[in-house]
Amino acid sequence: MGKPRSKVELLTDAQRERDLLLAMLATLTPEQLAQSGSNGWSTKDIVAHLAEWERLLFGWYDAGWRGEEPAVPAEGYTWATMAQLNDRIFVQHRDESWGRIFGDWQDTSRRLISLTGSISEADLFTLGRYAWTGRGTLADFVYECGPNHCRWARADIRKALKARR
Repeated sequence: MGKPRSKVELLTDAQRERDLLLAMLATLTPEQLAQSGSNGWSTKDIVAHLAEWERLLFGWYDAGWRGEEPAVPAEGYTWATMAQLNDRIFVQHRDESWGRIFGDWQDTSRRLISLTGSISEADLFTLGRYAWTGRGTLADFVYECGPNHCRWARADIRKALKARR
């Protein structure tokens, strides 16, 4: 599926991808949740990564509404150093329990859908509406941090499971 072109499509995609990931996670054993995948991350690490990127999005959005220029993707990082940011996220959460990480992601993913639902279609899809989105739209950022990230997570988890058979 391509990028959503409307708020309804974005919300539908976000909810569908969240539900598909939840369904996949529900089938995994504790051993499968802990096993490392292609990038050395376990399913637990991947889910922590999703929650953290959703939290980054909330920070960008909130700062933008306050008239501030948020550090995107994060303070001290650029898109070119995103791998280092992802490494920092991994280290930050690697010792947390599955229950804590899963509950955290359930919260952030629900918040992402709720926030998206509260924003007008024009605010989501108008280029230049938010300075911090650069050449993109807010919808682009929601898509990448939400449904597309969940899609990536499912593919990465599926790949790791297949490699372990």
